[in-house]
Amino acid sequence: MLQNILSFRPKPVDWIFSVKTFAASMLALYIAMAFDLDRPVWSMATVYIVAHPLSGVLASKAVYRVLGTLLGAVVAVILIPNLVNAPVVLSAVLALWVGVCLFFARLDRTPRSYVLMLAGYTVALIGFPSVTDPIGVFPTAIARFQEITLGILCATLVGHIILPRHLGPVIAAQIDGWMGDVAKLVTESFDADMDPDQLDRDRARIASDLGELRGMALHLGYEKSRFAGQTRELQALQSAMASLLPVCFAVHDRLTALKAADVRVPEELRRLCDDIIKHVNQESHDPALVADLHHGVTAFRDQIRLADDWGGLLMINLCDRLHRLLDFHHDCRVLWDGIRAGKAPSDLLGRWYGAAGAEGMDRDANGAVRSGIAAMVAVIAVCAFWIATGWNAGGTAAMMAAVGSSIMSFLDNPVPALKGFMRYTTIAVGGVVFYNLMILPGIDGFPLLVLSFAPYCIVLGVFMTSQVTYGFGLAMVVNLVMILNLDTTFSSDIESILGGGVASLIGFAAAAVAIALIRVVPADQSIMRLVRANWRDIAAVARGSFAHGRLILVRRLLDRQGLILPRLAMAPQRRDTLIRVMPEVSIASALYDLRMATLFANKPVSDRIKVLLRSIARHFEARLTDPDRLPDPWIVEEVDNLLRMAVSDLAAAERERLVLPLVALRRTLSKAGVPRLRKHSGGGMLPAQPTIMGETA
Repeated sequence: MLQNILSFRPKPVDWIFSVKTFAASMLALYIAMAFDLDRPVWSMATVYIVAHPLSGVLASKAVYRVLGTLLGAVVAVILIPNLVNAPVVLSAVLALWVGVCLFFARLDRTPRSYVLMLAGYTVALIGFPSVTDPIGVFPTAIARFQEITLGILCATLVGHIILPRHLGPVIAAQIDGWMGDVAKLVTESFDADMDPDQLDRDRARIASDLGELRGMALHLGYEKSRFAGQTRELQALQSAMASLLPVCFAVHDRLTALKAADVRVPEELRRLCDDIIKHVNQESHDPALVADLHHGVTAFRDQIRLADDWGGLLMINLCDRLHRLLDFHHDCRVLWDGIRAGKAPSDLLGRWYGAAGAEGMDRDANGAVRSGIAAMVAVIAVCAFWIATGWNAGGTAAMMAAVGSSIMSFLDNPVPALKGFMRYTTIAVGGVVFYNLMILPGIDGFPLLVLSFAPYCIVLGVFMTSQVTYGFGLAMVVNLVMILNLDTTFSSDIESILGGGVASLIGFAAAAVAIALIRVVPADQSIMRLVRANWRDIAAVARGSFAHGRLILVRRLLDRQGLILPRLAMAPQRRDTLIRVMPEVSIASALYDLRMATLFANKPVSDRIKVLLRSIARHFEARLTDPDRLPDPWIVEEVDNLLRMAVSDLAAAERERLVLPLVALRRTLSKAGVPRLRKHSGGGMLPAQPTIMGETA
C-alpha cells in the first residue's frame, strides 16, 4: 500500500472532490453541534462514508443508507429493551440479525444491498452501546438516525450544488470507448489468422467492462444529467452488446474451421465480410446499408443452402452468424442513438431489457451464507468475551466486529483489506493522540477547529478518489474523527481514547479471524465455482429444465465470464480455464436451439436429438466432480450422424433448423477432424443408433 500511496498522483478533480467532502463534513458537524446532537462526529464521519466523486452514485448510496439506518434503528428499539436482561440471548439475536441482513445483501448485486447491510450493522451501532442503558435506547436510536441522515444530506447537497460531476458523461465516454472496442473485436474476428489468445483477452475485457456499465447505470435515477432515468435503456444496451461477444467468437471459429479444412472462401463471401467490417467501423449508422448487407448474406446463403459437404455447412452457419452480428450491432447503435436523443425505441427496449434483470446475473448463495455465518461468529465471539470479562469497551469491540464483517463482504478475500484497515486505525490513533494533546487544547471556536482539521482531512480525502488507496484515506479520516469524539466542549481523556482504539482493533481482528476461517475462498476456487455454475446451467438447458429464454441464458454465462476475469490476477494458473469457458456460450445456445428443434422434427429425429441432449447433460454434470473430463466420443459421433441425416433425408426447412445448431455444437465439442456427411454407398443407411447408459431413442 505504501508504494501505491507514494505513486498516487491526484488530478485537479480529485482535489475538488476532497475539498467539497471536507466542506460537507464541516457543515454537518456545525449543524450537529448547533442543535446539540448526542454525538456530532457521526454526522461528520457519515459524510466521508457516503462520499463519492460522482453525484449519481453519491445520491443513490445516500438514499439507501438512510433507509437502512432507519430500519436498523427501529429493530434496535424493539430488541434492546425486551432482551437486555438476557445478555446471552440478546447477543445471539443481534448477531443473527447482522448475519441474516448480510446474507440477503450479498445476494443483491445492486445499490439496494446497502439497505440490508446498513440495517444489519446499524443495530449493532445502536444496540451494543445501549446495553448498559436500555432506557436510553430510543433517544440513542433517534440521535443516530438524525446524525447519520444529517451527514448524508450535507454530503448530497454539497455534491450536487458545488461543481457536481455527473455520472452521465462518464457513462457516455465509456460506451463510446466500448463501441470502438466492439468494432475492433469484430474486425479481428474476421481474420482467421488472428491470435486466438488475443481474441479471448479482448472478449473477456469487454465482458468485464459491460458488467461495470450495469453497475453504473443503476445510479442514473439519482442525478440530473441528460441520461437521468434511462437505467432500463442502458441495461438493454448492455445486453445487446454482450450478445455480440459469442457471435464474434462464432464468426472467427467458422472462418478458422474453413481455413483448417482447406476450403476456399468464395469471393462473394469475402466481399460481404469486408463490407460488414467497413460498416461496423463507420461513425455514422445507416439502416439502409444494414438491409443491403442482410440481403447480400441471404442471397449467398440461398446459393449454398443445399450444400452437403462440411465446408458448405460451415458457410451456411457463418451466414446465420453474420445475420445475427448485423442485427445485434444494429440494435446497439440504434439503442445508443436513442438513449442520446432521450428516447430509445420501445421495441428494442422490450427485446433486450428482459435479459438485463436479476435472472441474467450470477448469484453466489454459498458465499452469501458463509458471509452471514462469519459475521455471526465474529459478533458472538466478541460478545462472549465482553460478557465473561465485564470489559468496559466490549460494546465498541462488538460494534466494530459487525461493521468489519459487513463492509468488505463483497470481496472474495476481505482479510487483507481488514488487516489494512487495522493498520490504518493504529496510525490514526497516533493522529488522535497528537490532536488531543497538541492541537485541540488551543482551539477556541469553530473556525479554528475547521482550520486545524483542513490539512489532515483534505490531503487524506484525496486518496479516496482511487480504488487502490480508498481504504487508506477513508480509514485515516473516519477513525480519527470517531475516536476523537468531538463535541461542543473539549475534554481530554487519553485512557478512554486509547481504550476505544484498542476495542476497535479487537473488533476488526475478530471479524478478520472469523472471515479467514469461514468466509475466505481462494481465487481459483471462486473461479471454479463460476465455471461449475455455467456447467449446471448448460446441463439444465440440455435436459429442458432451464426456466428462462436464450437471451437470459447467454447473459448469465457472459456475466460469469466477466466475474472470472478480475480474479485471474490472483489465480493466473486459471487463465486457461477462462479460455475454455468462452465457447460454452455457443454450446449453450446450440443446445437451446436443438431443444427447440425437437418440437418441430419428425419423431425418429426428435428422439435421437433427445438422447444426444441427455448424454451432453450427463457429460456436464460429470464435470462438476471431474472438471477435465472429455466428451464421450459417441457424442461427437452422434452429432455427425444427425448432420448426415439432416443433409440427406430432411426437408429444406427442417434441414436448416437442425444444421445450424449441430454445426455450432460440432465445432465447440471437437475441433479435430471433419465429419463424413455422405451416405454409405451400400444401401445408404445411417449406422444403427447406439445404446447409451441404458437409454435408446
